[in-house]
Amino acid sequence: MAEGGLLQEYSNDGTSIPPCRLIDCPICLEQMHQPKSLPCLHSFCEGCLGTYIVTDLSGEMAAATSFPCPVCRKITSPVDPSESKETWARQFPANNLVQNFATLTKKTDTSSYCGPCKRKKNMSTPAKFFCRTTSMLFCEVCKENVHDLAHEDCDIVSITDENYEVLQNKPVHTCSTHNEKIDWYCEDHKFIGCSACIITEHRQCATVKTATEYLEKQQQRSHLDDVENALGQAFNDMILMKKSFDDKDDAMQQCQENDLKSISDLRQKIISYLDQKQDELTQELISKYKAEKAKVDVFRQKCSRLMAAMQHTKTASTTAAQRVDHIEMIQLFHRGQTEIGAYTDLIDDISSSTSLSMKHDIDTNLATIDQSSPLSLGGIVVEEQPCSLPDGVDRISNHTTSSNSRVTKVRTLTIKVPTDKRNCGAEGVVLMRNRNIVISDYQNDCLKLFSSEGKCLDVLNIGGWPHDLCLVNDRKVAVAVTNTQVGIHVVNVHQSTLTLSTVIKTPQKCNGISFIDGKFMVSTLKDIYRVGMDGKDEKVHSLANDCHHLVSCPVRNLTFASIFTSKDAIVTKLSSSGQTCVMEVGVVDGGMGIDVDNDGNLYVCGQKSKNVVQISACGTRIRELLTVKDGIDKPRAISVRGDRLVVTNESSTDRNSVHVYQLS
Repeated sequence: MAEGGLLQEYSNDGTSIPPCRLIDCPICLEQMHQPKSLPCLHSFCEGCLGTYIVTDLSGEMAAATSFPCPVCRKITSPVDPSESKETWARQFPANNLVQNFATLTKKTDTSSYCGPCKRKKNMSTPAKFFCRTTSMLFCEVCKENVHDLAHEDCDIVSITDENYEVLQNKPVHTCSTHNEKIDWYCEDHKFIGCSACIITEHRQCATVKTATEYLEKQQQRSHLDDVENALGQAFNDMILMKKSFDDKDDAMQQCQENDLKSISDLRQKIISYLDQKQDELTQELISKYKAEKAKVDVFRQKCSRLMAAMQHTKTASTTAAQRVDHIEMIQLFHRGQTEIGAYTDLIDDISSSTSLSMKHDIDTNLATIDQSSPLSLGGIVVEEQPCSLPDGVDRISNHTTSSNSRVTKVRTLTIKVPTDKRNCGAEGVVLMRNRNIVISDYQNDCLKLFSSEGKCLDVLNIGGWPHDLCLVNDRKVAVAVTNTQVGIHVVNVHQSTLTLSTVIKTPQKCNGISFIDGKFMVSTLKDIYRVGMDGKDEKVHSLANDCHHLVSCPVRNLTFASIFTSKDAIVTKLSSSGQTCVMEVGVVDGGMGIDVDNDGNLYVCGQKSKNVVQISACGTRIRELLTVKDGIDKPRAISVRGDRLVVTNESSTDRNSVHVYQLS
């Protein structure tokens, strides 16, 4: 256990305390006996402290495991509270500093009397000399008659000298091994020892001197003075160092205050920033909800007005029928047809519009605010989704076959090139942004790039049977391949060249292909797969009939399949919720090529019906664009971009050509 306790040299008012008072017990006010020190550094007699503890912890405080210091009242606990309270005082460390100071005080208070005279029972003869060698005091008579007779070479000094007190307390150094006086020094080993140590262990050393001789040697060489000067310099340096640390402490205190103020200021700035972000997000959210509500209000008003008009027509028709008013019934019949057309237009507008879904999106780390959380209030995420019609709303078909096709032929391109070994089989076509045309030639196992004027710019050998084509981005196309290197071939389309980018191998033979949300949708006639760029595939739909062509609409997040052999659906909408018939067999039969424009209108090639039709986004209106009269015999693939339309043909007389049309 560590020794405790410090001697106080000054009282609370700053006045010095006499040395004898420093070792008095604060309880009994007598010199401390077996002094014990508490953690607060106050010391007491062991007996006084034990009595105080037992008395203080009696009665109601008997169960207490601590006690207040008798001086400063600081709550103090013993080392082992489980022991009897009578032993607690014994557990505290002894204050050896107080004990040694008491012993020193006794020595200091002892008067200096002649030693030989004390042996003669003359206890009061004052001493005048002190022998350093024997550590004895002599009066003047005993010095001459006793000391000088036996000790001629002793170092004896007058006790009136100022160094007497130091000489009197000079310690006697003895060897712990031989119990003899230490007075020899070995310079070889820097060893201080007694004569026995030197004889037994250092007799062969080169330089062995008495301690006095070695010290005189150092004095002659000024080594002691040098060390003293160095100590003085080091002491002065320590004063400067201590002052520098004091200054540093003051500077750190000032920096701490500045930093605390900086933290407080930053907190206020953060609060202001968050208040501003909250206002911005609030205004953004309110503004977007207001705009969406305005759009909903417009549709609701149109529905209300059309409902009122239809109700009026139905009531008037009933009245006219009862009156057998043929003229009015004809007028109401035409009005009903007009209102059905208005209904169809409204359904188309609603279906082709998008609905905004808004939510406050925040970082998941902000769910529990901690040190790793970012300083953010998140953002307002707006997602556009196609408007869905309520359950129970049945579209009323308003199919029309317009005699005015509203398309004009621009040119016919010859796609057979000198390297072809067979007649062409253009099963896929893509119209690029610069109006260049990419064609997949199934019969000649290649892709061909043509300019808008019909010049062949490049031919890329695929080494398999290429089928449907789709656009990946403005500089890439992908083609479905069913032989040799089965899978998806991604091709870079430059201004005048085609280069293979990558081949995504699939276990299934691909026919139709489209691209949406970074993944491909492919048809293996009756099954639809989703394929990633890494080749991982997932079956998402199964069809009742063959599908050779697909198209995806990123705006509406939908994929459409053109069905070739079917008695029911000719165009099917594929979504995460299932399959929906967009168009039944009728105007179009034997669906092949399919594409979609920016407005969501579908373009379908009917190979059996020998026509090309345009279908509104929700399938309620159909417009026949091209028929046999326009030279279309067996249309296969189609691509639409802007106001341009490209169609390929599989008729025996037109296999080596593609036709370019202008939409009006």
